[in-house]
Amino acid sequence: MTPAELKTIRESLGLPVQWLAERANVQRRTVVYWEAGRSPVPADVAALILQIDAQFAEATRQALAVVDEQTEKQGQRPETVRLYRYRDDAALWEARPDMRDLPVTAHAALLARVRSALLARGQSVAIEYA
Repeated sequence: MTPAELKTIRESLGLPVQWLAERANVQRRTVVYWEAGRSPVPADVAALILQIDAQFAEATRQALAVVDEQTEKQGQRPETVRLYRYRDDAALWEARPDMRDLPVTAHAALLARVRSALLARGQSVAIEYA
């Protein structure tokens, strides 16, 4: 993984530098060095980022499938799909134990992906606080 790929994917996942540093058990500046190309990106760090990216892609596919199922059951597309955002890490982790290791900013990035996919289908979307 190139330094630019690491930074781009990390940011697209809504993961702060400090979060990645804690998961990689390194100092914050080490992540900054990886992203600047001053140090190589470790394989385990690249694998972690790519794993989360793949999880988000799958979660997006699942969300679209839920909308498709609702459309099939109702015989028409929902007028507006409502997505729910959490205000902080604690609220996210309480509602979504599967996202326990991720910050609320990552969930917001996931919502943005789902929103974009739905809008690309011509679906109206509203994001509200849970």
